[in-house]
Amino acid sequence: MRTEDIFALGLGLTPPWQVLSQRLDTEKTPHELHLVLGADRGATYPCPTCGRNCKAHDFEEFTWRHLNFFQHHCYLTARVPRVTCPKHGTRRIVVPWARPGSNFTLLFEQVVMILAREMPVATVASFVGTTDKRLWRVINHYVAEAMKRVDLSRLKAFGLDETACKRGQRYVTIFIDLDREDRPVIFATEGKGKQTVQLFREHIISKGCHPNRVLEVVSDMSGSFIAAVEEHFPQADLTVDWFHVVQLFTTAVDEVRKAESKERALPKGTRWGVLKGRETAKTQTQAEALQELESEAFATGIAYRVKEQLRWIRR
Repeated sequence: MRTEDIFALGLGLTPPWQVLSQRLDTEKTPHELHLVLGADRGATYPCPTCGRNCKAHDFEEFTWRHLNFFQHHCYLTARVPRVTCPKHGTRRIVVPWARPGSNFTLLFEQVVMILAREMPVATVASFVGTTDKRLWRVINHYVAEAMKRVDLSRLKAFGLDETACKRGQRYVTIFIDLDREDRPVIFATEGKGKQTVQLFREHIISKGCHPNRVLEVVSDMSGSFIAAVEEHFPQADLTVDWFHVVQLFTTAVDEVRKAESKERALPKGTRWGVLKGRETAKTQTQAEALQELESEAFATGIAYRVKEQLRWIRR
């Protein structure tokens, strides 16, 4: 079997496409494998609109970055024809290994999207040997395509929260559908506060959901979030999410501990003992500290019991 035929099998090429030649450039670092693809003279190609086999009108050369061949970067080059369709006129065909307008093959983009879920895009770019700007174009394309398929017409309840995405007070606000168990994230936007809720409102309207259909919103205790929800989702009941309630009480317990420690000595292990939940594993010192706090009526012990009663409320 010829080397070109082996590469064709590896690429999954089907007629009329075949590997015409291959060349390994060892003068570059990393080395580059160049595969030239093409078809026999006189071959016909499917019209990109109707699929009818048509003759080539003219050709233009394109190159795509493919998955590495061992440790070598791999590039595919082909003269891609425009065909003359009796019904749709002259159009550029769609090659089976890449989407229109992309400089990467579909398999390369698939790997990029998988890696981008697990690590920063800049890290992915360094790993695959390209720029993060080029990868962001790929990611933005597939995110936009996925967003087109999102149906929010039945949205009734959503939750929102902001999280830091970069240093220097850079935030992103994420919205989730509370009724979805699988892939609940339905919107994300840069920034935090009132304007993000307005952007979300505009987004769901574009997806066929009237804001008055939303009956419940879950968020933290941010004043800007609360005001925005009341303005843009007037029919919704606002609920403070459980995490932030516990966080508020935990902070209060720690404040009580700090104040009491200035007036009397607290048992060793108190700090981390009261910050952990009752069911969370503790060291022996922390467990003994909690027992002493509760048995001797320390204010910190009382505050801790109040915090733990929240668990009963949730049940």
